[in-house]
Amino acid sequence: MADVLHRLLLDAQDTGVTQRTAEALLARGDRDGLRAVLAALSCAHSTSTSDQLGAAMDGNPNWRTEEGENLLIGQLRDLAGDDDAGVRSEAEKRLLRIFGHSR
Repeated sequence: MADVLHRLLLDAQDTGVTQRTAEALLARGDRDGLRAVLAALSCAHSTSTSDQLGAAMDGNPNWRTEEGENLLIGQLRDLAGDDDAGVRSEAEKRLLRIFGHSR
């Protein structure tokens, strides 16, 4: 299942598929959905694909509340220690965007 999601997230032929898949995973509000999107972001070769993934991350309405932002920060902090170097890197980049410096 993870392989199928990864391919959908990196579908360079149809960025609509990429965006809808990312939005659905992020709407779950759990660590695994966020991890899948961060993993895809870390290896996206197409600018349009990485733009769609970034837009899904930036546009998630769940993170616009204090509670949602705190949930995101907690998940990003957890994923900053992930076994996958790409996931770690993307989580750290997102934390830097939120805080403006390392934490």
